[in-house]
Amino acid sequence: ILFYFILFYFILFYFILFYFIYLFIYLFIYLFSLFIYLFIYLFIYLFIYLFIYLFIYLFIYLFIYLFIYLFIYLFIYLFIY
Repeated sequence: ILFYFILFYFILFYFILFYFIYLFIYLFIYLFSLFIYLFIYLFIYLFIYLFIYLFIYLFIYLFIYLFIYLFIYLFIYLFIY
């Protein structure tokens, strides 16, 4: 009877131990996947944001620059001729 009692507690202890190990592994995998998803999401978001921002900025900058340059060029051209 004592033997079975000890065996029962031993099995219970191991089940609890394995359960906690499983839980920690599951938690670790879950958090790791969460961080990966977060990182990918932020990376994509920042990439899109920066791409749009730079595209708009460069487009406006080049447009203004070319506009001024053409105006000056035309002004000089008309002034000379």
